[in-house]
Amino acid sequence: MQKISPKAIKVWRIREGIVAAVDLMIAVAALILSLFVWDWFPWWISLILFIIFLYIVVVHVWLLPMLKYKYFRFGVSEDEIRIHQGIFFKEQHAVPLFRVQNIDTTVGPLMKRYGLKGVTLKTSAERIHIPELESDEADNIRNEIRKLINENTRRTT
Repeated sequence: MQKISPKAIKVWRIREGIVAAVDLMIAVAALILSLFVWDWFPWWISLILFIIFLYIVVVHVWLLPMLKYKYFRFGVSEDEIRIHQGIFFKEQHAVPLFRVQNIDTTVGPLMKRYGLKGVTLKTSAERIHIPELESDEADNIRNEIRKLINENTRRTT
């Protein structure tokens, strides 16, 4: 079983940091409005919003990206693709290669900055995503899966 790129932790932290920054702006705006504008809005609600913001920063920005990286594994064999993921609830996917209908690579702005790509496999029933691989590795995996599918197709016909 292979791991994704360690750079994935940085990308996930930046994504979650953007969400946390928006949450912080909402919490600060609520605090300012409760203190200076809205007499009917209790200040302690703003304090609760700030505590929620701290939770988001600690858990979602620092802890979850490390745990997601630690517990995500994938493997490509001659007849199937296996994915193991999950922090609290473990999931194991085994997708037979003959079921794969489409293979795509995805790149977002943050992923491009760090030289990462994701590989998405689509079957008639589900979509499997292998996130944040090194760009060359993602292309190699996509090509390897295509090659294996073509070989399996030739064997069965």
